[in-house]
Formats: sequence, C-alpha cells, structure tokens
Amino acid sequence: MFESKIFKDRSVFDEHYIPSELRVRRKEAEILLKIYLNRLFSATGLSDVSIIYGSLGRVGIGKTTLAKYVSYKLRESALKEGVDVKVAYVNVFSAPSLYTILSLIVRQVGFNITVKGSPIIDILKALVDNLYISNSYLLIILDEFQSMLISPKVDADDLYTLLRLHEEVPSKDGVSRVSYLLVASDIRALSFMRERIPQVESQIGFKLHLPAYRTSELYDILEQRAELGLRPLTWAPETLSMISDVYGEDRGGDGSARRAILTLRMAGELAESLGLDSITPDIVRKAIAENEASSIPVQEIKSLGIHELLILKSITTLSLEALEWVTAGELRKRYEMLCEAMGVEPRGYTQFYVYVRHLAATDLIELKLSGKGMRGRTTLIRLSPHIPADRLNEVIEAVIEREYREGKTHGG
Repeated sequence: MFESKIFKDRSVFDEHYIPSELRVRRKEAEILLKIYLNRLFSATGLSDVSIIYGSLGRVGIGKTTLAKYVSYKLRESALKEGVDVKVAYVNVFSAPSLYTILSLIVRQVGFNITVKGSPIIDILKALVDNLYISNSYLLIILDEFQSMLISPKVDADDLYTLLRLHEEVPSKDGVSRVSYLLVASDIRALSFMRERIPQVESQIGFKLHLPAYRTSELYDILEQRAELGLRPLTWAPETLSMISDVYGEDRGGDGSARRAILTLRMAGELAESLGLDSITPDIVRKAIAENEASSIPVQEIKSLGIHELLILKSITTLSLEALEWVTAGELRKRYEMLCEAMGVEPRGYTQFYVYVRHLAATDLIELKLSGKGMRGRTTLIRLSPHIPADRLNEVIEAVIEREYREGKTHGG
C-alpha cells in the first residue's frame, strides 16, 4: 500500500475540514458559543438569530468554518449537561426553494416528517412537535443566506415564519427549541433583510463581521494544518511564510485561508509527485503559480538592463538552491560571479543597491530588514513568492542570450 512521504492526513486540507480547535477567530467563537449556551440554559430555551458576514468580494475568510465550529462546540457542551442539541447545516445557494431547505433540515435531524406536498406551516409545526417529544433543541445554520433573500422562490412570509418560529409555532411547553446562525457573504444581506423581513432584521441578536485574514493569521492557520496533515520535517516555517505573505490581506493579498491551504496542499502534492522528502521553497513557488495562474512578466524582464538581469538571475539561482531570504552581501557575491562569467564589469555598491531597489519596486523581488538572531541590521532579499524560480530563470537566460550575448550590453 502506498504511504506518502509528505502527507500523514490529507483530510486536513479538505475544504470542509473543521479543526477541533481554532487558532484564529477564537474570541469570536467564544462570544457566539456563550450567546447560544446562555439562551439554551435559560427558562425560555433557544430562540436566537445571529448572523456572520464578511467584506464585499472576500471569500475563504472563515465564515463557514466558524459557524460549524460553534455548532460542534455547542452540541459538545450541551451533551456534557445532558441536553441534546441537534445541528442542521444547509448551503441555501444550492437549495433554491424553502421546501428543499426544509427537506435537508428534516433529513439531518432524523425526524419522520413528510415534506413533499405539505404546507410550510405544517412542516414547521411537525418539526417543533418532534423536538418537544424528544426533548431536544435545534441549531439551524443557513449558509449563503443572501441567496434566500433574493430568490423569487422563497416567499417573504414563509421566510419570516421560518426565522421567527418560536413566535409563529410555539412549543407545547412554551420552551423555544430552534435557533439560527445565518452566514452571508457581506453586509448587503442586512439591507436585503430590511427590505423583505424588517421585523427579523431588527431582532437579530448578534451581528458579526469577519475581516479578511492578515498574514500572521494565515500563518497560524497553515501551521496548524501542517502540524496535523504533514509528516515531521517535510515543511519549514519559511515555506508557510511564503504562502501567507502572498495571500495576507495586509500584504496586498485577498486574505483567503481557502486559497492559502489549497496552495500548501498543492505544494505537498508536487513534492510527493517528484519523489522529494520535503516541501522546498521552489515547490511552494510552483504551487503558488499554479493557484494564482500567474505568468512571468516577460516584457518587464525584457526592459531590464544587463546588471538588473544578472542581479535577478542571482536571486533566482539562490532560490533554486533552496535559500529563501538572503543577505545583500550574499546576493552581491553571486552577482559578481555572474558578471565574471559574462565578462561584464560589476557595478559599485551604491549602484548595485539602486538596481535592487528598482527590482523590488517592480514586485520581482522583496526586501526586509533582518530581525533578531542576526548581528546588526542588514537587508534581506528574496524572489517574490508568486514567481516560480525555475520558469523565471529560463526567461532571464533567454533574454540574456538574445539581447546581450549578441553584443547588446547597454549598462542599465
């Protein structure tokens, strides 16, 4: 049987995987969990409607993960007190009608309720009655909730009845047994609610906005997935930093954990397919390039002078040697070696740094100051993570061959 040298648990990288503990969004989870637990153990029971939403155009920022995590922890905490809380999760984007949504809910809670051909109010009454008989409670998660609000197949009155179930269909013992956690793409869902069901929008118990993930948060998420899903010694903090730097919202990325996790998984699969024992920086670059569908900026490279090309080739070859961040001194030595091989006089230190800064301004390379663990303060340099080093090296060599070995050695 095939045993991977890279992966120990591939399911950790699945889009639907929910970790047993959250390293990011922990405070938000605690707040939501406390709200539901407080209501659950009150005299009136579950009846809250809360909503999680993101920023416009942002995906993969943990809304669904947070909702499911809270539901698991709620069920777990309730069971310790001898209380049965059932959970039904429905992505309403793929369930166009209220009948479809109710069918999925009934199926998940395991009640024998006839949905097809029954009036909405009768289905809801049967659901409440079964919860009363079994002395259980139900948390319903409606993901992509904005789809219900704009769907012509969902009647506003039925939607109101669904979300205000404790008022419209009270339990026989007066205890509210159904609560909702709505998950929406962005704040527009609240505007849609005000238009269609203003009574529900005004009574939402908790509104939680999730911003896109920052670089440090993505690193924490990737570190947890690597620890759980990859074998020891197959990954290094530097490789995780490369990925989080690309997708971190504070570094200009889209803040998507989904894309970051996919990139790490792809890097593992690439390393595995090549028979490697670990995920190298260049493998990460290839995975990022695949995920980003990025291409080498050939025209930009053609516009570079010979010294900028040699500096860029130096950092590229260092990257191919699995060196991530290098010092300016290390880069300078490699540059001088290439100049000697090309028969080109290297430029002085001042002009060398001018070229380095120009390459950084074009996003071909990245710069940062050294931190703790290094003597003094020096500039560290690396190839931008979204650029695959091997492909870039091929382009640089082709440009040098075509433009400069034929006698064109302008000094830029």
